[in-house]
Amino acid sequence: MSRRLLVALLLVIMAILAIWLIGQREQAGERQIAELRHVPEYYLRDATITQMNPGGQPEHRLLAELIVRHADDETTELVEPRMTLYSKHDNQAMPWQVDAAHGLISAEGEEIYLSGGVQINQPRDGGSLDLLTEHMLLRPEEKYAETDAPVTVTEPNGSLDAVGMRYWMAREYLELLAQVRGIYVQSP
Repeated sequence: MSRRLLVALLLVIMAILAIWLIGQREQAGERQIAELRHVPEYYLRDATITQMNPGGQPEHRLLAELIVRHADDETTELVEPRMTLYSKHDNQAMPWQVDAAHGLISAEGEEIYLSGGVQINQPRDGGSLDLLTEHMLLRPEEKYAETDAPVTVTEPNGSLDAVGMRYWMAREYLELLAQVRGIYVQSP
């Protein structure tokens, strides 16, 4: 191999390596800029937000210790969220209470990802229905909740443990997905 060919080959390899390194640097810079952009657009402390239906009745109410809105991905973080979901069809039905340590509202605002000791509670005659899990997807408009985590369901006549659940609150339809075990105590 001639010396000129070897030098040319080395120059081509060095040029390719330089282009690759410049590209890596630009990508790292873009990542840093994106991370810097994920700063709060606004935040609220000790906030209460109530959404009303067209008839002027409360649809749901959100209380949170802290609400942080991010402009870059249009998500909203929640600290200590407590949500009350009111029944659309039956004004006499007791509302559902949903509590968690943390929440993240999707950009579209239709889904809330809850984590940290998530609990759904609805008072009932003679007691209440309680669902407890570690994380959950909640769709407030649909009155729907689901999880793939272990869940405990308790009500006045017993309790159930399962892994995974889907709950249509307005229809009072609960689907437990796997490893279901329960205790039922007949009322006197």
